[in-house]
Amino acid sequence: VQNMSQSIEVLNLRTQRDFQYVLKMETQMKGLKGKFRQIEDDRKTLLTKHFQELKEKMEELLPLIPVLEQYKTDSKLIIQFKDEVRNLSLVLTAIQQDIGAYDFEELQQRVLNLESRLHDCMKKL
Repeated sequence: VQNMSQSIEVLNLRTQRDFQYVLKMETQMKGLKGKFRQIEDDRKTLLTKHFQELKEKMEELLPLIPVLEQYKTDSKLIIQFKDEVRNLSLVLTAIQQDIGAYDFEELQQRVLNLESRLHDCMKKL
């Protein structure tokens, strides 16, 4: 459970970092959208200049693709971890309920009885 918690924490930190990166890229993409509008307004005179700027911006945004893919993969992994933790919690709750049916003294008495029966069996052998 601790290992899963640590993995979830690492994924959470990476997801937060990736999310900040996506937000930064979103701002850049909005700027890129503004550049497209500007090109449409004055295509003939600004075409060459803005085309080069757009090309550079697109090259800057290319690293975003693997980050988004990793973000998507991490999101699926977090969902899987949540499901596993939920299942583990159910199992632990069931075990706790089973153990909770006996208090410590009853369990200790059962152990003593089992030890006694074991010694009797060993004597017979």
